[in-house]
Amino acid sequence: MPSLNKRGKNYIGLCPFHKEKTPSFTVSPDKQIFYCFGCHTGGNIFNFISKMERLEFPESVKHVAGLVGIEIREEKKGDAAVRESIYRLNRLAMDFYHAHIKSPAGKMGLSYIMGRGVTGKSIDDFRIGYAPDSWDFLIRGIIRSKKDFELADQVGLIKPSRNRDASYYDVFRNRIMFPIIDISGNVTAFGGRTIGDDTRKYINSSESAVFKKRSLLYGLDRARDSIKDVDRAIVVEGYLDVIGCHQAGIENVVAPLGTAITVEQIRMLGYYCNEIIFMFDADSAGMKAAVRSLDLSEDSNVRVRVGMLPEGDPFEFITAKGVREFMSVVDSSVNPADFRIARIMDNYRDIGRVNTLLQLFGVVREMKLETERSAYLKNIGSLLDVDENSVRADFKNFLNRGQTLLPKSEQTLKNGQSDFITRSYRDLISLICHYPELIEKAVIDYNINDIPDELSRNILHKISELYNADQQFTIDKIFDFFTSGPEMELLNRMFNTESTIANPSAAYTDIFINMKVHEIDGKIDKYASLIKSSTDRNFHEYITEIEILRREKEKLSQYRYNKFM
Repeated sequence: MPSLNKRGKNYIGLCPFHKEKTPSFTVSPDKQIFYCFGCHTGGNIFNFISKMERLEFPESVKHVAGLVGIEIREEKKGDAAVRESIYRLNRLAMDFYHAHIKSPAGKMGLSYIMGRGVTGKSIDDFRIGYAPDSWDFLIRGIIRSKKDFELADQVGLIKPSRNRDASYYDVFRNRIMFPIIDISGNVTAFGGRTIGDDTRKYINSSESAVFKKRSLLYGLDRARDSIKDVDRAIVVEGYLDVIGCHQAGIENVVAPLGTAITVEQIRMLGYYCNEIIFMFDADSAGMKAAVRSLDLSEDSNVRVRVGMLPEGDPFEFITAKGVREFMSVVDSSVNPADFRIARIMDNYRDIGRVNTLLQLFGVVREMKLETERSAYLKNIGSLLDVDENSVRADFKNFLNRGQTLLPKSEQTLKNGQSDFITRSYRDLISLICHYPELIEKAVIDYNINDIPDELSRNILHKISELYNADQQFTIDKIFDFFTSGPEMELLNRMFNTESTIANPSAAYTDIFINMKVHEIDGKIDKYASLIKSSTDRNFHEYITEIEILRREKEKLSQYRYNKFM
């Protein structure tokens, strides 16, 4: 949580609810209220706790009461009663799994987890358990009533059998069980790691009234105090990484419930610290997770840095190299721009100087300060052994000409062509807004970084990130990122326009083919211009290229004719 500074009777600081560089969040002790002049969020202590801790308003009242030692008793009704029932059932399951791993019958699970380096104390601290390879272990152990059967089915502990005997079976079998506990100590769900030959390495409980995967962090209940004390959170990839770090005395460590962190999780950590360090595995999956996490972290008020282990995962690295070496990697972590540049330079030999330069320019373009841009452009010249003045001139062209550094003959683009591409991408976004099932196709079909229209590129970039992080997300989540500005205005117009398209898939294909045909027409025009001005032997090559392009165009046109007839 950003600190507050006293100014007159009030206190002022950076708002914890939106990204800002100039403090606009004020607290009035006299009036017992807070207000942000930037995002216009305000209220009393209960509103503040409700937003900070992600609690419903009645729960925020209970939370504040608990802080001052006041007990609030109320009759549980409706949703609150359902949540309490789920917490009760999950805690019973946790205790049952945990007791089993410590029993003679759970020897297989205990041998596995201790073989991974987890100590008996950590097994107790994190309440790790074992679900044996049985179809009805949990059912026989803790489920007694019809209500419990329905509840266990709802949260994904059991499933109904396909037979007609109304029986159920356990979902978690032959798995190490990691309870997922929220900040208040409630058992919300489980993550199960197979120790057999199941191709699904990890499975989680179903989302429920108490479990939203994107809004929870594994280990935060144990890490919160340490995160506050050191003003830093270290984010690793998995359950065992968290446990291994805590076991080694590094307690400000948490993990998302999957490889990619979410905006909600980043904001949650921002309530407790000013710095987040993403510490990822040395493999390619870790690299991809790092990039996605950086994209999502750009809208937060916290400082973000990235550390990449030279080998193994955090638990393995600490075991092999020790705490000091691990913390050395943490302390030497770099800012997002330097991390991205290092990743681009790793591929320099494969993609060549021009493509490398374009990708590096894409990183520099996102920088807000000209002084920062200037320093990085100088560094790029050194990295690629290119004259600094040439780099600066090319970067200026990159900004002015829609990311292209091609010869002038290939840079010219008629206004009508540019307008057509812009309209097409915006039509595509509008279609996706009304028919989000098309997102999967768009993510595959389009290279978002190549979109010349900045508004379309920004919106489709965020949609792609959300889809890659959670393929079950709903399209309205896009408004979490664009709360103002031209993107917000464009999205509002699109969402508020009714759609009466009979066949959305056909409409998508039509947009895609029209853009491909348009691209081919542009290339044909280019080669036709080259033929007119050509006096060299390339004349016949240009004619051949035009013929190939015309055949491609004919195939696309024929496909469209056959599909829509």
